[in-house]
Amino acid sequence: MLALNIFIYNAFAQNKLINPLDGKLLLSANYGELRSMHFHSGVDLKVGGVPGAKIYAVDDAYVYRLSVSPSGYGNGVYLKHSNGNISVYGHLHQFGATLAKFIKAEQYKRNSFVIDTTFSEPVFTVKRGEIIGFAGNSGSSFGAHLHFEIRDSLNVPLNPIAKFYNVADKTPPTIKSLTVFTFDDLENVRFTRTVKDILLKNVKGKHNISETIEIESPAFFGVEAFDNVDETYNKLGVRKIAVTLDNAEIFSCYLDSIGFEKDRYINSFQAYNLLLNENRNVMKTYIERGNKLNKYQNVVNSGIVEISDSLTHKISITLEDDYKNKSILNFNVKAKKKSAENYISTADKKGRRIAWNTGDTIIYSGACIIVQPETFYDNAYIEFEKSDTVITDFSSVYSVNLNSMPLHKSLDIIVKAKVAEKLRDKIMLGGLRNGKIFAVDAQYLMGFAKAKISSSANYFVTVDTVSPRITPKFKDGADLRKQTNLKITIADNLSGIQKYAGYIDDKWALFEYDAKNNLLTYTFDSEHIARNKKHTLKLIVSDKKNNTAVFESSFLW
Repeated sequence: MLALNIFIYNAFAQNKLINPLDGKLLLSANYGELRSMHFHSGVDLKVGGVPGAKIYAVDDAYVYRLSVSPSGYGNGVYLKHSNGNISVYGHLHQFGATLAKFIKAEQYKRNSFVIDTTFSEPVFTVKRGEIIGFAGNSGSSFGAHLHFEIRDSLNVPLNPIAKFYNVADKTPPTIKSLTVFTFDDLENVRFTRTVKDILLKNVKGKHNISETIEIESPAFFGVEAFDNVDETYNKLGVRKIAVTLDNAEIFSCYLDSIGFEKDRYINSFQAYNLLLNENRNVMKTYIERGNKLNKYQNVVNSGIVEISDSLTHKISITLEDDYKNKSILNFNVKAKKKSAENYISTADKKGRRIAWNTGDTIIYSGACIIVQPETFYDNAYIEFEKSDTVITDFSSVYSVNLNSMPLHKSLDIIVKAKVAEKLRDKIMLGGLRNGKIFAVDAQYLMGFAKAKISSSANYFVTVDTVSPRITPKFKDGADLRKQTNLKITIADNLSGIQKYAGYIDDKWALFEYDAKNNLLTYTFDSEHIARNKKHTLKLIVSDKKNNTAVFESSFLW
């Protein structure tokens, strides 16, 4: 039971917190891991792979925020402690009894499954070690676990390992590969390209590469690596990377206390072209001009290695984990003459050079792209041209090629659209990439479709006139008295699900939405529907273009 307690014990001052779970802390993911569009803001803790493990408050606190969402952290509890720090518990299967009762009452009060409530003062307080919920798989999770965070008073996520906890770890990071990059300085556009990949046999500790590596100066390096802790097999992120040139440090990065506003700079921290084209997470030892991630130290010349002589030079790259276990890669480099082979040629391209810190508008045959300042992390080149392909009657097809350059901001694209008035509120922008079609939202503006894009593709105007699909997992009139719930899948073809509402016996009913599985679940509740009776069900589902589907049925419970 949650207890009121205004005298909050400050375990943070002792620099230790209790384990939020029973048993040992077993990591399946650590702080700062490289994720899609963000650095991992906490740690993922194992719970045996099944929902239901008890979750404990790591210290005395009051409940600062409660959230329920079909995506993100799913069911989440946020506790504020006496020093202003916040502990976060995400992807819960269930809340503790008192919080669950409050959440359910709010959902019925608001007629909404989604809840996000912040408390400016203590309404619910918890003592250190009290149960606040049960671990699960809600939200954007693909296996039962606890996502756990510690944030400071400014809401910046901190690394809870090893500051607040001890995890058995004498294992140094593992280095998988070394990549050498050089630059194509063609028409004042700085492209990077891979000139050499050296695959390593899971190097741990200290390793020397025997061959001298010839590089086209200027150049920089990339390292593909992961970390392990002693008691789990999961591949974790590396905390620190540093580079020395002839024993002088020229680059280091320490991934700790990363604010959410810095998350997108992950696209510049790692080699985006290798992520996009080869699905590899390669950490770069070069800071692009538009990269404002504030975790770099002792950087000389942006981490670029420039060699103007014919001598051999020593490079050392050191990787470090939370407990200062290190792996060191040593090798020698010497400069070689640049080759013209494989350099990017912009001849005859329908595109534009874009300086990283300026904006631009590219107009081409019935369409244009608008680039805001600091959209790219470095100077870029956008190829933009009209295609001969015909996909719809609503517009021509336009090819956008970003040359595997990451974006910090989306591009605005405007395409001439031939769409009847009755269809203009249904307009979308379709994209064709690698043989697959996707869609992004668009608006109709005086004969044009306007949308935001963030990837290379062939783009065209289309419309979404198809209502969502509703598929029950029971038959009409079924006897469900031996079941604890009923389930219905919902899906949409283009714009995506916008909203839904379920009614049992003409009263709003709480359907929980699992977006990753397109699943709605109603858990039978004798407080809201009578037992041993026939009930009517009505479900209304709309997509983001206001196409609506209605499903009606009945069941016995």
